[in-house]
Amino acid sequence: MTIDIAIIVAYCVVINIIGLKYAGSSSIDDYFLGNRSVNWIIVSFSIVATETSSLTFLSVPGLAYVKGMGFLQIAFGYLVGRILVALLLLPGYFEGDMDTVYQFLQKRFSITSRKAVSVIFHITRLLADSVRLFATAIPLTFLMGWDYRISLLVIGVATFVYTFFGGIKSVIIVDTLQLFLYLFSVALGIYFVAKTMSCSIGDVFAQIAPGDLSFISSGAGGGWRHFFNSYNIVSGIIGGAFLSFASHGTDHIIVQRALTCKDVRSAQKAMIISGVFIIFQFALFLLFGLFLKVLMNGRVFAISDEIVPLYIIQYLPPGVRGIMLMGIFAAAMSTLSSSVNSLSSSTVIDFLGLREKHISAAKKVALSRGVSLLWTVVIIGISMLFKDSKNPLVEIGLSIASITYGGMLGIFLTGRFIKGVSDFSALAGVFVSIAVMGVIAFTTTLFWLWYVALGFVIAVSVTAVAHYLGMRIVR
Repeated sequence: MTIDIAIIVAYCVVINIIGLKYAGSSSIDDYFLGNRSVNWIIVSFSIVATETSSLTFLSVPGLAYVKGMGFLQIAFGYLVGRILVALLLLPGYFEGDMDTVYQFLQKRFSITSRKAVSVIFHITRLLADSVRLFATAIPLTFLMGWDYRISLLVIGVATFVYTFFGGIKSVIIVDTLQLFLYLFSVALGIYFVAKTMSCSIGDVFAQIAPGDLSFISSGAGGGWRHFFNSYNIVSGIIGGAFLSFASHGTDHIIVQRALTCKDVRSAQKAMIISGVFIIFQFALFLLFGLFLKVLMNGRVFAISDEIVPLYIIQYLPPGVRGIMLMGIFAAAMSTLSSSVNSLSSSTVIDFLGLREKHISAAKKVALSRGVSLLWTVVIIGISMLFKDSKNPLVEIGLSIASITYGGMLGIFLTGRFIKGVSDFSALAGVFVSIAVMGVIAFTTTLFWLWYVALGFVIAVSVTAVAHYLGMRIVR
């Protein structure tokens, strides 16, 4: 255990040293957007690392263990969604000097829309990323035997330093390093499954049930209920596309990365390439889960999120165990740092209007760092409220965001392509959509993959009706 702790401590120190190398922001434009000069390839890697939290590391292999490779169908939908973002939304975000994606709504509607949707973004990020942070505390708590709240504090403090001082440049550079670190950890986990079984990787692969390896499912075998409540090619492509279209086109935690590129062409390349990369990444995580199923002879678990931590703690030798835990740390830190920086950016620019304040650039950066400290504390605090769950945490995290994403996508696409719609009509669509989807999520068994698509339809329909009634009243 000592060597494992030493590896984790060394990693936290080294990653902060690297992040602090890029500290020294001279303005809030530099602190939150890197002076719009970040290489698009690095941005693409940062997008993948940001959306890949510890949930991916823990829950996706667990899903493969229980349900096979079906989750991979969503990744193809993710690529479709990113192509739509690149073609339909990003050009609008580079028209003018925008610091946050929500400035687009003020330009199209009013400052009320900008602030209202920014509030939704704040709430969504706080809840979804608190779940993600909580998931990371699970293996550390298993290893150390201490209270999970101490684990949360350790992770939060390790992430805070370079995020606080370095700003978006540090976050993006460290994200890229962490991406390849956690991918190496997963590959190492696969290798040690074969080593534990005293056979080759090919031999383990040959023992995987053919049904588990099948990642294309029509979903038609179990009737309409099964079709709408399972991972299949239709729910994967449509649900994944809508989820990615909304998250990568309206959520500032992702769009902020695109805005650090020098022009729209670079941002489009970063967005699309991240979609290609994510397919291969999901395939690796899912394959890891199937290898674990072979190793453990299909042992039944009450909670699938326990599978990877159990493997790390009980099957891996010291040192290797530390490297695997380091990979989980890397995935968690990349998401937490991105969340803190994007929340701070929206708070400082959308609500405090700090960019327009007549104070020195140094003071603006200092205040921005203070806001970063505040959001770090808040996210850690909320994550401490979670206890446990019988559902895979990755599904919980994605379903929380999916409740709000449909309405957000509706107002952004309305603002981008439909002229003459009032501020009231557009916001009515957003809030009715979120309210209805909240009721559906908590009172029905509708599969979470359909949340964004259904929420989008509701938002657009309500906006259209409100606009029509408004026009009738005017006449």
